[in-house]
Amino acid sequence: MERLNDYIITDKKEISLLLAPFDSSLTVLDFSLIKDSMSNTGYMVSTNSGKYLLKLYSNTTDKIETAAYLYLKDKINIPELLFYDGSKERFPFAYAIMEFLDGLTLIQYLRTNLKYPLEIVYEIGGMCASMRKRKYARDAILDDKLNISKELPKTREKILGLLSEKPAEYLKPEIIEDLRGFIKENSEIFDVIEAESVLCHGDLGYGNIMISGGEAYLIDFEFAYSGSIYNDIGRFFRRKDPDVQTFINSSVCEAFAQGYNSVSSIPLTSNWLALARICDINSMLCLLTYDNVSRKWVEDIERDILYAIN
Repeated sequence: MERLNDYIITDKKEISLLLAPFDSSLTVLDFSLIKDSMSNTGYMVSTNSGKYLLKLYSNTTDKIETAAYLYLKDKINIPELLFYDGSKERFPFAYAIMEFLDGLTLIQYLRTNLKYPLEIVYEIGGMCASMRKRKYARDAILDDKLNISKELPKTREKILGLLSEKPAEYLKPEIIEDLRGFIKENSEIFDVIEAESVLCHGDLGYGNIMISGGEAYLIDFEFAYSGSIYNDIGRFFRRKDPDVQTFINSSVCEAFAQGYNSVSSIPLTSNWLALARICDINSMLCLLTYDNVSRKWVEDIERDILYAIN
């Protein structure tokens, strides 16, 4: 899929003006566009006082993301939010200045080092459990205080709704029927998935996890919301390209569960991974709500749906 929004192009002079309210003593030495994002725009900015991440928001996700960073700053590993301006008075877009993490995304790390350190996945499991501690009465879109703004349908209702909308244009009719039948016949599975609503990252893929200084950091909380405890786990364990998937074995799954259970007062059930993959069907179907989705994406999602329900 192509980017959801065009990059916001800027220059050295404008970046200097954006940094000034944060620290007027900074001199911009160099900057470069970060191209690993789908929605908003990031720049690595080198200054006389070190590197910073300048994030420009194409849409309204600035409020939820900055709220998540402020809430989680002492709870899990995240880059520090240093400055935020959502007024759009000095610039047409909301923007934030953050700590720049020198390192690699998790997917880059695996492809570079050709191994999956179990201590890293243990740490990620623990961070997922830490986020679970913020609980909600229902699945919901959150406001700039991380409180409920708008109630969302439960997982099974959302899936069934999506199967009657845009995703139905892409999916094979027999897969739609299989999935509807699975939901009808397995209400007890969805009772477990929907039993608890917690703070979710919303897009916990390997591109949104940084490895820096030997530790894992979660980044890009622009899609944070209240959802099932299995949502982020399902996204994290969604099938990867073969060169990366080869590193994800039973030891990795076990290390994740151990890290999670070391923090959570409620341990994961024995079938946690199967539940997470079923829960992730909701997120995968959301990827099919856009125009011009490639056939390869559709085939991958169809294969993952069948794997989850069988």
